Amino acid sequence: MTIARTRRRLASGSLALLALLAACRAKEQAAPPVATQAPPSVASTTTTTTTTVPTPPPVWRAARWGMTKDEVLAAFPGEAQRLAQPADFGAPGAGSTDVAIPAYESDGMKFRVLFGFESDALNRVHLSAVKAADTTCGDLEKLLTEKYSASSERTHTQTNLRAEQMVWKRPEQTITLTCAEAPGLGYHSVMLDYTAPGKS
Repeated sequence: MTIARTRRRLASGSLALLALLAACRAKEQAAPPVATQAPPSVASTTTTTTTTVPTPPPVWRAARWGMTKDEVLAAFPGEAQRLAQPADFGAPGAGSTDVAIPAYESDGMKFRVLFGFESDALNRVHLSAVKAADTTCGDLEKLLTEKYSASSERTHTQTNLRAEQMVWKRPEQTITLTCAEAPGLGYHSVMLDYTAPGKS
């Protein structure tokens, strides 16, 4: 009986051992768990687009339409200044300003430059020749024609003075050259106006 019991125990132990080994082997061979990815978040994303308004092109040297008086003064350091008394643009009723460049020289010609503002926004640059010679008007017209092509309008008037006006209409500005002279008296007046679109 003892031998039979021992055999049974061995057989039971062997079976238990085999069952244990089979169970361990099944765990080792089991397929690895499949990792599931969470679906991408459906949260709404907000994109902010900043629209930058490009700086407008200069209309005369560093001057741009819409500049304030302080911006014009800063754009022409050492040149533009505030006047003690406002200066007239020329003809009566043409307006006045207190921001100017008293002396500006270009291509051998000397000018006084006045900056006109409407609601503190630059909308006019007015140059008047200082001691205009009989060639100043023609020289200035030639320079403008080379830069912008021929003027789109030209008018002549004759009274005591002989006057001529040439106009260049461009998308960003209107340029008006006005020349007057009194033949025989040596009087010459040359004015050049740059005005913002829509300003007459």
